[in-house]
Amino acid sequence: MLSTGSEILHVMSILAERRGIEVIAPVHDAVMARGLAKCIEEVSAALDRCMRDASATVLGGYELPTDKQLVLPGRRFYDKRGVSMWETVTRLLANRRAQVA
Repeated sequence: MLSTGSEILHVMSILAERRGIEVIAPVHDAVMARGLAKCIEEVSAALDRCMRDASATVLGGYELPTDKQLVLPGRRFYDKRGVSMWETVTRLLANRRAQVA
């Protein structure tokens, strides 16, 4: 499964580049793209289409379902599944800073 997922992301990256979408970072099994704020819905839809087209290419016509989350200027990506880890890392960093100070 990992190699198939990797191949889907690889094909998606090629499709995005060919379609003029600026991919700026992979995020586990997803990607981030950059675009003008006034065009972000269109960029997001185009990137979503690339991901679905890539899955259909790699999986012999089967198009995987996708979802999207817009991260607008001044905001940050948020996933409730990561809250516990974020709090742990923040606490550990605060403890380390206190030890060094």
